[in-house]
Amino acid sequence: MLTWGALITMGVALIVIFAAVMERRFVEGDIYPYYASFRSDPLGTSALYETLNELPDYEVSRNVSHLNNISGLDEDTTLLLLGYPRDDLQELRAPEDSPVMKAVKKGARLVITVNPELVPEKFRPARSEEEDDWLERRRKLREDRLKEEKDSRIEDPTSEGGSSDEDVPGSRAGEEEDEFESRMISMFGARMTSRLGFNLAGLEEYERPEDGWETEVGKSFSTKRSELAVPTWYSQYRLEIPDKSWHAVAAVDGKAVVIERRWGRGSIVVATDSFFVSNEALHREAVPEFLIWLVGKKSKVVFDETIHGTLETGGTMKLIRYYRLHGVFFGMIVFVALWAWRSGSSLAPGSGELEGGLVAPGGAITGQQMDGGLIHLLKKSIPRKDLLEHCVEIWHSSRQREVPEKNEKQVREILARHQSDPKKFGVVEAFRSISEALRRR
Repeated sequence: MLTWGALITMGVALIVIFAAVMERRFVEGDIYPYYASFRSDPLGTSALYETLNELPDYEVSRNVSHLNNISGLDEDTTLLLLGYPRDDLQELRAPEDSPVMKAVKKGARLVITVNPELVPEKFRPARSEEEDDWLERRRKLREDRLKEEKDSRIEDPTSEGGSSDEDVPGSRAGEEEDEFESRMISMFGARMTSRLGFNLAGLEEYERPEDGWETEVGKSFSTKRSELAVPTWYSQYRLEIPDKSWHAVAAVDGKAVVIERRWGRGSIVVATDSFFVSNEALHREAVPEFLIWLVGKKSKVVFDETIHGTLETGGTMKLIRYYRLHGVFFGMIVFVALWAWRSGSSLAPGSGELEGGLVAPGGAITGQQMDGGLIHLLKKSIPRKDLLEHCVEIWHSSRQREVPEKNEKQVREILARHQSDPKKFGVVEAFRSISEALRRR
């Protein structure tokens, strides 16, 4: 009973400690990726989320549904994609039936900020299995093309410095990739960068100032230039805007880093940095005017978490919560606990004689052969030096027939010899000697 009490106490203590550790991690948010609104350390955006949530003019929420399945967006909504992974921006698709682009056309505002190079990327935006499969097939196609180009250069060294198959119009490699991209566009829509007319480019050689780059205020159609303030810039990425519909809201050394454009009745903003929305920036060098402009004159603000890998799925726990099957869930836990208890201990009252393998005074071993009895003794963790003596005692108490005196004398002599020098006359050798002595009559 004391053993069970100790085990239960240890189990409860482990559960409490585990819950405390997990609660601490969830509160601090370090299990979430950088720029997630759940994260409360310097590189999270929980401060911005909570600040907007406290203001009476805003209704703030988080999105954990796939962007192609998101609902609830209207003309009075701003969707924030903060800290979008820079390597995945080129693969961000904007299909015609996208609920995000439809909402923007009706008047919503879409804001995309890029995760700068100085912050490592841990998670990728959530994609469907079908899209991942197509991207993997395209990756293999490009690897095969590059391998063919490399092999052709080795076979024909004079071709170095000339045009590759990718640059030659009508080449087989270029045609295959163009055809594959056309099929992807028909399946998942055009790339966001191509559809909106902008590109992200990094500085090849640069030296970032310790306090960041100073930004120049540009033009914005949604506010007056005199009312616009821009933060210090830390990202080395710059924006190329071949489409003249874009306005360069902020620039560094004459190159755009924040751009804005109209899309239908709504608007789209792209920024090459995300530090200005982080908890650290709001503590050290907050620029509230820029953040208010970023959100726009909308009353609903949605922080998207799917770009950080947080995606709601139809799992078991969701079904349990939806159908309120908590009783069944806890009943299963109790059942498993009882099953584990039953497997470890008999529910019927125990018997010392039964556990020792004996029934009735001088009775026989119940249902066990000699090998089984030996294994049973070993499981009782008897010290090695006492094992043979214990076997002899059990044999004396359980034998049913009389044993000649000479055989018993031999057993005692063998046992004494083993106890006097167990290293030279081991337990296994002594056990075999006793067995042979008992066989001789």
